[in-house]
Parts: sequence; structure tokens; C-alpha cells
Amino acid sequence: MRLSASDREKASEREQLATDFAAFRKAGGKVQVLGNTPIYRKGISRRKVVEGGHDQRNAKKGASHG
Repeated sequence: MRLSASDREKASEREQLATDFAAFRKAGGKVQVLGNTPIYRKGISRRKVVEGGHDQRNAKKGASHG
């Protein structure tokens, strides 16, 4: 099977990444594995949550109803 230029490039990058990662770990580097925290908030985007928009939305909601 013949690989396309982009497939060869990806394979080369994969090999380089594996080499770099092995060197990183050998030098004592550690990787922190983060969990997946899905956001199920109707009416608010992921971006707003990341930027703190969820708190602003709740503050406005409380002010208008109280």
C-alpha cells in the first residue's frame, strides 16, 4: 500500500512526537491527566462557562427575579 504525502507527514510527526515524549518522561517529566467534564447547561455556551459567563448569567437572573 502506498502512502500519500500527508499520510507520510503524519507518520513522521507521530514518530517525532513519540521520541520527544519518551525523552520527556526519561528526563523525569510527568503528564497530568485531566478528566472529562461535560457541560450540560441549557442556554449557555461552553465558551461562556470557560470565561465565567455562567456566574454573570446567574447574577442577572437572580437580580431580575428578586
